[in-house]
Amino acid sequence: MDRAGKTGSTPLATARGRSLNLVARVLPLGAVACWAITIFVPVLDSEGPGSMRIRVTSLGFSPIDMNDLDEVYLVLWIIILTGAFTAWLLSASKWWSIAAIVLGTVLSLRLLQMVADPPIMMWDGQTADGMPTGGMEVAYPAAGFGFWVLGSLLFFAAGICGLIAAAQKDHYRRERIKRCMSKRHGPAA
Repeated sequence: MDRAGKTGSTPLATARGRSLNLVARVLPLGAVACWAITIFVPVLDSEGPGSMRIRVTSLGFSPIDMNDLDEVYLVLWIIILTGAFTAWLLSASKWWSIAAIVLGTVLSLRLLQMVADPPIMMWDGQTADGMPTGGMEVAYPAAGFGFWVLGSLLFFAAGICGLIAAAQKDHYRRERIKRCMSKRHGPAA
């Protein structure tokens, strides 16, 4: 760690704050990339045969039917894209950072809810000779699960980086104001 002089702030501290702010703005783009991957890579998958297969992606059940889109997943997509866009628009401000932490938490909780209560398909019937038949398909975490977790963590990390950058910026501002106020002004100077 670098030691500050009399004022308590250094150019290195402000450069570190700027780089953390940049990281806070770039990480949500990685989260959007993770979510784009989960459109094609299922988050939950039963790996069953053909028509009995249950696949859940970031847009809902797969294959995607535009007449049967799930509103929850569409709202999550809108919020994620808005969060990534506003990170650049608001320069990852303190309030944006808090919202990013909340978003990362909400995405994690949604995934936890999906795993705790997975989609299930049950069927039963009877063959021509009267023998009972039936089965059940349950969707379990698949490869997209890891991308969803990574996307959630990226938003959470972006929020943390943004808060640290905002704290360093506020500290530097306070120190600069103190230096200006300590200078003598007027004819006595």
